[in-house]
Amino acid sequence: MSAVMPLPDDSIGEFLGEPCTATWPQDAREFLPLYLSGGQVAELAARAAILEAAVSPKPGLVCLGSNGAHSDMDYPLFVRSAKALRPYFAQAHALGQSTHGLVPEQVFARLRPLGLRAEQDMLRATAGVNTHKGLIFSMGLFCAALGRLGANIGSNMGAISGRGLGGQTVTARAVRQEAASFVRGIVQNDFAPLAVHKTKMQSLLRGEVGQNPRHARPVLEARLQRALTAGEVLYLLYGITGIRGEAERGFPHVGLALHALEARGAARDLNMAMVHCLLELVQTMDDTNILWRGGPQGLRHAENSARAALAAGGLRTPVGQAAMRRMSADFARKRLSPGGCADILAVSVFLRLLRCHGAV
Repeated sequence: MSAVMPLPDDSIGEFLGEPCTATWPQDAREFLPLYLSGGQVAELAARAAILEAAVSPKPGLVCLGSNGAHSDMDYPLFVRSAKALRPYFAQAHALGQSTHGLVPEQVFARLRPLGLRAEQDMLRATAGVNTHKGLIFSMGLFCAALGRLGANIGSNMGAISGRGLGGQTVTARAVRQEAASFVRGIVQNDFAPLAVHKTKMQSLLRGEVGQNPRHARPVLEARLQRALTAGEVLYLLYGITGIRGEAERGFPHVGLALHALEARGAARDLNMAMVHCLLELVQTMDDTNILWRGGPQGLRHAENSARAALAAGGLRTPVGQAAMRRMSADFARKRLSPGGCADILAVSVFLRLLRCHGAV
């Protein structure tokens, strides 16, 4: 087992130049280690968050060379935010361990307050800027899932462990399913009060606010006599369940991203693989950040732009690189930011880092 190096004090952009090559047996490539400590897991989670921020170019997103579509964020801010979240990632892992005897839904009931405190830690580190709110939710679920699976390793060994690795590994799919089990019913629970209003509100707003969901919020709030989050507005207008639906379905786009990272050559060039993986996510996901900023037209435009950039070769060809530059300028001008895709990419990189550090 390789050691988990602590995060440097300045930046970990240099880790992009340290590709991980598989040294474990062919039949064990999909297995992740369960024997890392909570501190080690937290270091890798924070490293994945910083790697996601460092990768460049990422149209609309903060990276080493650009602020993307954001005037209030830059790369050092994301580094500070990720480091501030390390204690939370360790707490989530410990919570998974200590609650292994509870039904899964009770784990999330205990994780949610930790996540709310982590949001406050993030905001203190960033002077009030929301850098990683979505990642707190997703990464927290995965850290808790690893802790719970590790605590249950004895009883689960026959079902999830990798043969020949001491019974201390688990498949990425099993971790995704465990994370999903914590939030079973979250879409119904969180959106049930709004579901009865959805058809009426969509009909009301069809000709009133056009394609801009931000303009719809005050109209919806006035009609319903309550404050609404961006996610609630998108659910009312389009039936989009966002990260809640992604989580409850078992994070299918994390599975897609893990495959894309390997298919795009992460073992040789992690930066390029992550850029291309992000483009695959943009063309596949209903990213709620893009939808909120650009409406359905913006979402379709982002998907088409990502598809065209990949078809042109992405970073592998001069034509693709030119397409990426145009896409970056276009997203910055239109204020489109695929933050939901970025969170999925960060979680996927986290799982890949785990796999690298589980190499024998």
